[in-house]
Amino acid sequence: MTELMGYQAREDWMGREVLTLADVWPDEPRAMIVGLNPAPSSVDAGHYYQGQVGQGQLRKLAAAGLFQAPSGRYFEGAALAAGVGFTDIVKRPSRGEGDVGADEIRFGSGQLADNLQSRGVQLIVCVFRHPVKVLLGTEGVPGMQAKRTSWGARVFRMPGPFDKRENVERVMSELSAHLDSGE
Repeated sequence: MTELMGYQAREDWMGREVLTLADVWPDEPRAMIVGLNPAPSSVDAGHYYQGQVGQGQLRKLAAAGLFQAPSGRYFEGAALAAGVGFTDIVKRPSRGEGDVGADEIRFGSGQLADNLQSRGVQLIVCVFRHPVKVLLGTEGVPGMQAKRTSWGARVFRMPGPFDKRENVERVMSELSAHLDSGE
């Protein structure tokens, strides 16, 4: 077996071993960034969100004040220093949402909610729409969701990576205001 690097992990996923990204949990989670599943390029690098779109989304989160922007491509260290971690619903890497089955989302969603609740996560940042639907039963719209999780956590859905700048600024200012409120 090859040596693992970065946050790579071998995990059992629905009865099959997959090379994936390990969950990154801060000691005292202030927030968790939740994605649908890791991209193969991210797993290959051993770090979350290594594609151009993912990098752009994480830079938006840094600009909103969720954590300090790192000098390079790897965000885990800066996020952990701010009490922010990373996880995905589905552990099997794939190129896109079309490659992820409903059975995998169902399987991963129960594990996700249990892990977030047991660790007392009070802010969940969803880079894309799928985790919002898993956690709240609806995709909602970009921004802070009115509905909370079953354990009372707030859920923030990021704007799409190609959304208009004025929409991105408006939505990301909601996250900044929430972070400034100390809630």
